[in-house]
Amino acid sequence: MEVKEVLADCAYSGKDNLDYLYEDEITPIILLQPQVLEDHKDTGFEYIKDAQGMCCPAGHMSIRKAKQRKKKGTNKNQQNTYYFDVTKCQTCPLREGCYKPGAKTKTYSVRIISSTHQRASDYQAFTQRKKVRGQIESKNAEMKQAHGMVKAKYTGLFGMEIQAYLTSIVVNVKRMIRLIEEAKVAA
Repeated sequence: MEVKEVLADCAYSGKDNLDYLYEDEITPIILLQPQVLEDHKDTGFEYIKDAQGMCCPAGHMSIRKAKQRKKKGTNKNQQNTYYFDVTKCQTCPLREGCYKPGAKTKTYSVRIISSTHQRASDYQAFTQRKKVRGQIESKNAEMKQAHGMVKAKYTGLFGMEIQAYLTSIVVNVKRMIRLIEEAKVAA
């Protein structure tokens, strides 16, 4: 089976996932998180999507985040400002060039890509394909809840593949029967 595209929400928009998809020439239809769109590798700061915070080059996580509002009359994008614990910065071995002695706060700001640019790039494709994803998710839920796909019943990859194929056949036969019954009632 050849996979040509992947439809997912922004939880799967990490760089590793996208790189993997591009390497295998698979089209990702994934909404990107604003922080994921911007590259922080030059500074050493990295956005951790699970914690929804920034991690400094020394490995310290931000303690809070604030969104800087767009000023009226300006054309600049909004920013997320991440605040770090100054007590950790004072004793950090990487403080030179990062922490200024006597500073009361340490912040790192990230420009948020404008929603207009984001929507123009991938939102249209995502919304068109989102309907298909809902149908797939409901079938997956049925397979898990009603047909035991939560846990593999057999050991090994081959056993799991057989279980998946048989469960898919059962779900499809149920759908065919339901469609035939609906056609009889309508006739």
